[in-house]
Amino acid sequence: DDVSDHNLLKFLHWKLDVNRAYERFEAHQKWRRENPWAFDSDPPMLAHKDSTLQRVLESNVIVAPKGFQDKEGNTMLLGRMRNNDMSDGRTAKDVVRMALYTIDRAMEDENTQINGISIFHDLNGLSTNNVSPQIPKLLFNAIIGHFPVRIHSAYLLNAPIFFRGIFSVISLMMPSKLRKRVHFVNNLDEVPIELESHLQEYGGTLIHNSKDWVDFQIQREKD
Repeated sequence: DDVSDHNLLKFLHWKLDVNRAYERFEAHQKWRRENPWAFDSDPPMLAHKDSTLQRVLESNVIVAPKGFQDKEGNTMLLGRMRNNDMSDGRTAKDVVRMALYTIDRAMEDENTQINGISIFHDLNGLSTNNVSPQIPKLLFNAIIGHFPVRIHSAYLLNAPIFFRGIFSVISLMMPSKLRKRVHFVNNLDEVPIELESHLQEYGGTLIHNSKDWVDFQIQREKD
């Protein structure tokens, strides 16, 4: 398959060692061949060709607001799993496609390719209706060892007791160095984000509208 120079650069920015970058690229391509549902199914992972993908993207489960960074300047993703309504017909694969689409768009930024991402996940209001054990299993399998992304840290705010139990199982799928980068926190002060870099709902100045973001991505896909 033809691969753009821009996509190849993601792997070189992930690791300047050409051999390791090539190994990760090959692993990514192999994973995609074995899991066509993620990027290469019918419909493909394009919001304007997949109404379910568009709907799940607009539901504010995982977003990448422009300018949302930690104190070290790393791009941050914001998760709010309470918005993940598994009763509306979406499947675990639909949710993972949404997450991969969002990460892939964030990775278009050169700074993100070089420095990686951090994750802030607000678990307030989470219920068992919002989760599926297949979601982390599929997502970790897609990312770990296959995606050209550095994950610096993850901050899980106000995790309910049942989620901590789930996480004890989920964490077994993670490399030990990634497990050490996951932090359970009880207030925003423990998350290394400057106040002005927060979204307005957390007392900051950033504004993010998921529908506008998705509309922008759709227009880019069509151009």
